[in-house]
Amino acid sequence: MATKKKSAPKKSPEALRKQLMEDPNTKGIAKNLGVTLEEYVNQVLHFVAHPNEEPSLYIVEDEDLRGMGLEPPDEKAIGKFVVEAAKVSAAADSTEYTDPKKQLVSMDNLPAVQATGKTDKKLQEDLKKQLRGKRGGKS
Repeated sequence: MATKKKSAPKKSPEALRKQLMEDPNTKGIAKNLGVTLEEYVNQVLHFVAHPNEEPSLYIVEDEDLRGMGLEPPDEKAIGKFVVEAAKVSAAADSTEYTDPKKQLVSMDNLPAVQATGKTDKKLQEDLKKQLRGKRGGKS
């Protein structure tokens, strides 16, 4: 008998708007984005109401940026920004269960795996027997 998973009760748009407007994190995000709190909350509510809609992405040519009085970043600056953002994101992903003193595994410095040339004869025979059994007794 299948049990139906209960989902959290949905908040009304008005209740969600009130909660967002009162949240200090929301205010900080709006400020960082350079928009008013009202504009940011409206965008959040829009995407809550339309979860499959993708946000718009605007690409501005370098000449157009310069025309607006902005100097476009060079590729190295963008690369540095992405790397730093990834570091910040990784740090934010830590939880109370993450031991900050424990060194994380680096994929760059893994020890080389060397074959010893030794085999476990009993294990090898057991494996052969199991494989023969699956092939219908053929060897």
